[in-house]
Amino acid sequence: MSAGIRDPHASERRMQSFLTPRFILTFILIGVGTAGISALLFSPNNGLFGWIGELLSAMTPLRFVGVTLTLIAATAISYIASRLGTDPTALGLIPVGAGYTYGRRLATNPVTGETKLVSRTADDALDDLQAMVGLGSVKSEINKLLASLEIERRRREQGLPVFTTSRHMVFTGPPGVGKTVVARAVGDIYRSLGVLRKGHLIEADRSQLVASYVGQTAPKTLDVCRTALDGVLFIDEAYSLSSAEWKGDYGREAIEALLKFMEDHRDRLVVIVAGYPAEMHRFIASNPGLASRFTKTIDFPPYATVELCDIFRTMSTDQQYLLPPGFEAKLAPWIESQRLDPQWGNARSMRTLLEKVREAHALRASGDPEANVAEFELVDIEAAIRDSR
Repeated sequence: MSAGIRDPHASERRMQSFLTPRFILTFILIGVGTAGISALLFSPNNGLFGWIGELLSAMTPLRFVGVTLTLIAATAISYIASRLGTDPTALGLIPVGAGYTYGRRLATNPVTGETKLVSRTADDALDDLQAMVGLGSVKSEINKLLASLEIERRRREQGLPVFTTSRHMVFTGPPGVGKTVVARAVGDIYRSLGVLRKGHLIEADRSQLVASYVGQTAPKTLDVCRTALDGVLFIDEAYSLSSAEWKGDYGREAIEALLKFMEDHRDRLVVIVAGYPAEMHRFIASNPGLASRFTKTIDFPPYATVELCDIFRTMSTDQQYLLPPGFEAKLAPWIESQRLDPQWGNARSMRTLLEKVREAHALRASGDPEANVAEFELVDIEAAIRDSR
C-alpha cells in the first residue's frame, strides 16, 4: 500500500487486536503488578512480602469471600468486554451504529405476530410520493385528501361540526403503477395526522379471504380484517371476489363479511380495493353496499415510455450503477413492443429488466479485470433485452 494512502480499516483492526482475551488477561496482570509496586512505594520499610503478610494476617473468612467474589466478577466483566469488543453478535447483540437507528421500534400485531416499521411520518411519505416518476393525476388526488384533512382539523378547532366521510377508496390501473406504494403512503399519512392509530398496511387477495368449504369464508375474511384494524386493508384484484358465478363459490360471502366489518369499525379501518378499471367498475356495481362505501376512485394510468426510461434510470442510480449515454434509444423500442402484452408489468417489468442487465454486466465484467463494475454498457442492455424476448 502506498505511503500516501491510509487503510480505512486499520484502526478497526487495531481495536479488535486490543479487545482480545489475551489483552484483557495482560491488563489484569499489569494491574496486579502495579498494586505491588504501589505497596513498595508507600510502605518501603515493610517491602512487598511484608505488605502481603499484613494483608493475609488481616484476612478473615468474610474478607476472603469478598476478595474472591471481586476477582471472579472482574474476570467475568473482562471476558464479557472482550467478547463484546470482538464479536458482539455472539452474545445476541448488535453494535450501535451498524445499520441501526437508535430508538427505532416495531409495532407488533398481537394476533399474527407480524411486525411493521412505523417510523415514517406524513412528510416522509409525501417526500417519497413526490419522488415517484409521473402519476400526476394520483398526486392531485392525494392533494385533495390532504386539503380535506386540514379543513376537518380547522373546523374542529373552531368548534364547527365535522361530517363523516367515507375514507375507503378504489385504485384502478394495470399492475406495476404504484398502487401498493400509494396505499402504504396513505396509511402513513392517516397515522401521522391522527386519523388511524397504527396506519399499517395489510395486503390481501382472494386466496387469503375465500375458503374452499361452506362456513369457512366469513371467519377467514374476518381474521384478515382484524389484522388490519386501525390501519389500511389493501385488497388487490378485488373483482375476483364477485367474478365467479358458479355454484359453490364463496367470494360473495367474503364481500358480505367485509362490508359488515367495515360498518362495525368504520372509524378504525380504511379499505382500498384495487384492480383493472373495467373489472373494478363491475365489482363496485355488483353490490349496493360496495357502491355506498367506496365513493372515491383514483385512476393510475399506465406509464408512458419516457417515464419508464426515467424509472429505469432511477432504479439503476439507487443501486449505484451508471447508465451509458443513449440507453433510451435501446430501451424505448423494447418497451413499445412489450407494453401490448397482457403480462406487461410497467415499473415491475423495468425492475425485472434491470436484474437481467446486471446479470449480463456481471458476465461481461467478470472476464475483464479492467471493466468498470459500476457502469453498464449498451451491450449489457442489448443482451438483457434479447434474454427478455
